[in-house]
Amino acid sequence: MAPYDAASPPSTDATSKVAFKEVLAHLASGVAIISCWDGQTPRGLLVSSITGLSVEPPRFLFCVRKEAASHDALLASRECGVALLGAADEDEALRFASSSRATERFASDRWRLAAPTPPAYRGGVASIRCNVESVTDAGSHSIIIVSAIDSLLTPGPPLVAWNRGFLRVSQ
Repeated sequence: MAPYDAASPPSTDATSKVAFKEVLAHLASGVAIISCWDGQTPRGLLVSSITGLSVEPPRFLFCVRKEAASHDALLASRECGVALLGAADEDEALRFASSSRATERFASDRWRLAAPTPPAYRGGVASIRCNVESVTDAGSHSIIIVSAIDSLLTPGPPLVAWNRGFLRVSQ
């Protein structure tokens, strides 16, 4: 299991927040890179809070920490890309999980950077172009609901976030 930086803001109520953060770390979930444009600059972040919302209309929701560097750019965008990561995408996940590796993101051999469409990851198990439909304030995070415009599926085993690291699931 490869660990990643899952740091969060300091807690004022250490006991209950630390305990709850530990509980959340043990919730296994798929991981996705959310991408958008900030003017001429591609932006993106890794989320493990993504879930399907509905098939009709085709919608996802995910949560973004308000302090995340890409938060405001994402809220200002009308479209975003969603790349559901697979077992072979752990290195890409680690690039997007750590702000210290931000300069390593969006290499042209791994990403299609054809504005005005959102940056699209060339790997993963699925790549989806989405409209940003709504944003709901949720304290330290924003809940973002997106509708799929088009998608590309490349079936394979997923990459899963669990206990502050990644697990590769085999089929």
